[in-house]
Amino acid sequence: MIYDKRGLSAIIVTLILILLAIVAVGVVWVVVNNVLESGEGRVNLGSACLEVDVEPTAATSSDGITYSVTMTRSAGGDEIGGVKVIISNATASYVHTESNNIAPLATKTIPIIMPAGEVVANANKVEVIPYFTDASGNEQLCSVANPLEI
Repeated sequence: MIYDKRGLSAIIVTLILILLAIVAVGVVWVVVNNVLESGEGRVNLGSACLEVDVEPTAATSSDGITYSVTMTRSAGGDEIGGVKVIISNATASYVHTESNNIAPLATKTIPIIMPAGEVVANANKVEVIPYFTDASGNEQLCSVANPLEI
């Protein structure tokens, strides 16, 4: 018996290698593109936070439950999603979310009423943290500026 021994032609082998190379380049491109896009979001948030400065200028309370916090925003920066106001003492803290933009160079006073189970006794510090809202609706917090001792 005679067996017909045939191999793949050089053209078919070349086409298969070219196809594998294209698939490999596509896979590498998808991975690199995802890494670059996720890094871009963090860079954009970081630069936006550098331009925004919201500082507490006054905080008062008559009963230790209700506070009136005044904050001032510096010039520049994009529209923010809001601020987190943290009222704290040495052992506890209360976080209040104010989800309204503060315009550049504006001063805003907000009332904060702590719920019964979350009252911070003898609060002595107020911090204001601006945040941006990303495309998916998540809050992206900036760093804390200057705390105000009360």
